[in-house]
Amino acid sequence: MFDKLQKKWGISGWRFFWVMVAFGFTGTTTAWISAQITSWLSVEKFSFTWWSLKIGMLLIGYQVLLLFFGFLFGQFSFFWHYERKILSRMGLLPKIPEPARLAVFASGAGSNARKLIEYFNLDKERSKLAHVTMIVCNKPDAGVIKIADEFDIPVLHLTRAALESGVHNKMFKKRTDWLILAGFLFKIPPALVQLFPRKMVNLHPALLPLHGGKGMYGNRVHEAVIASGAAESGITIHYVDEQYDHGETIFQATCAITPGETPETLAKKIHALEHTHYPEVVARIVQNAKNALNTKK
Repeated sequence: MFDKLQKKWGISGWRFFWVMVAFGFTGTTTAWISAQITSWLSVEKFSFTWWSLKIGMLLIGYQVLLLFFGFLFGQFSFFWHYERKILSRMGLLPKIPEPARLAVFASGAGSNARKLIEYFNLDKERSKLAHVTMIVCNKPDAGVIKIADEFDIPVLHLTRAALESGVHNKMFKKRTDWLILAGFLFKIPPALVQLFPRKMVNLHPALLPLHGGKGMYGNRVHEAVIASGAAESGITIHYVDEQYDHGETIFQATCAITPGETPETLAKKIHALEHTHYPEVVARIVQNAKNALNTKK
């Protein structure tokens, strides 16, 4: 049950603990205050007045106390968003546009995942557009998992068999809006690609269509680029389709290959391009998708 709540709310670790503590204190305090009020007024138990006071405490008092304990335990932003959603559904506040939920797929150190989290989750305005709510990883000891823990973001450990079977596809469709690949080494099965048309994005460390395809990742790419004698390399951000490194190109950025370039020095240049451009491009395509949806409405 707790795992489901963490994934639904997009929080984990200590933040989830303090949210649950705030809920517990709120429920207990609401019940105690309600009992004190009915006792002080000598209201007959289960009478109309008794029920009115109880319901009033639940509808109003509970919500106020939830914000109070949320603030007390350092989780006011979570509970304020929670309350705004409830009030919006009741028609008491305008409907709040929900930020796009980003599931970041990564297999390694997670430097691009970190940049995406910092760009969206830590910026007040950008977090209204999109939010990294899940990290998906196939390696239990990958560095990206430590990054997820640092930012209290739930992690889904995904084996190749689970990915290919599609056992998590319904969950992805229900709980995420975009799949963002950031150094994920498994090929995405066609069934999952079809669930996210033009909402699954990959970052490749070369200028596609050159130096892409199966097995082309990390230093293998940089070695191939240098061996080709190319004067420049760069990054390609593209939509994912059923083939390796094949979907429609969204954005490319280049860097020069200098005399004496090594895979390691080229990797540093490529990482700099990735960290600069990937979050910005993801933000742009998410915004464009929202604008297109609003235009249709």
